[in-house]
Amino acid sequence: MSSTKQLRARLKSIKNTKKITKAMEMVAASKMKKVIQAALATRDYSQAAWEILTNISETYDQSNPLLDIREVKKICLILITPSKGLCGSLTSQLLKKVLQNINNPYDMMINRAWNKKIIPKIHPQSAIIDIVSIGKKGQDQIIKHKKNLIASFNQLNDQSRVDDIKPIAQLVLQGYREKKYDKIIMAYTDFISTTLYKPRLRQVLPISRKDLEKQLEELGEKISEKEEMEEIKEQAQKRIYTFEPSQEEVLGIIIPKVVESQIFQAFLESQASEFSARMITMKNASDAAQEMIHNFSLQYNQARQAAITQELSEISSGMLALEK
Repeated sequence: MSSTKQLRARLKSIKNTKKITKAMEMVAASKMKKVIQAALATRDYSQAAWEILTNISETYDQSNPLLDIREVKKICLILITPSKGLCGSLTSQLLKKVLQNINNPYDMMINRAWNKKIIPKIHPQSAIIDIVSIGKKGQDQIIKHKKNLIASFNQLNDQSRVDDIKPIAQLVLQGYREKKYDKIIMAYTDFISTTLYKPRLRQVLPISRKDLEKQLEELGEKISEKEEMEEIKEQAQKRIYTFEPSQEEVLGIIIPKVVESQIFQAFLESQASEFSARMITMKNASDAAQEMIHNFSLQYNQARQAAITQELSEISSGMLALEK
């Protein structure tokens, strides 16, 4: 059994650790509420804007270079991860999925649009995948695995606004417009509830009806009947949009704005997931520390009682020896 001095030192260390984890739990809980509010408040707008843009892109003349659909040879992947740790397996699950897709990119190389499915003709290992990282954890892992990191944005946090996303959006939009990339994909953690979040890979460009259907399914609005899907397609084709001053000018403004909003929404979902995961992780750590404090307190009291009993026994033995 450990000495009372050792047990006292362990107890002090665990109690100090518990104070830290409890404080981190409270900070994460406070930030989580604010970020979840922001993510939920913008989710409907982001979804509606993407649906309108999808309908426009499939109904009108696709003269805008951002609406081009081509065989995928070069991909730009926007990877959104936390910049700090202590949030459980959230980061590792996302990075595991991302690295699997990077190492075997065939699925990412299939381009899907309204009525098009372009299968890549080149070998998947010949594909070029450039990565734009948001968050230090993703950046570190991409460098560690020697993947092609072209830009990193680590300054974004829970105080960031949609304007802070503009440099990232401009980077990928310019790459797609100049045909440097044939596909833009986002990888992030989707917030579902305080205890549930899932890693997602989403196609940003080219604009895809298939991706929109997947989003609707994720939101619980799953369209399972084929006839219903066909009816939605027909309705979309019948919609008439009026452009002022012209289709080219309006789309030239709308597309970048909607892409910005999509990246920002993914960032908010990732932030909500991160703070939820960190709050739960720190709560579990605090609970584990409390249990250890209880166990070590019991051991300490037993050791202290044993030491006192031994001292009393030695005193009694000494007194009896003197009496003799």
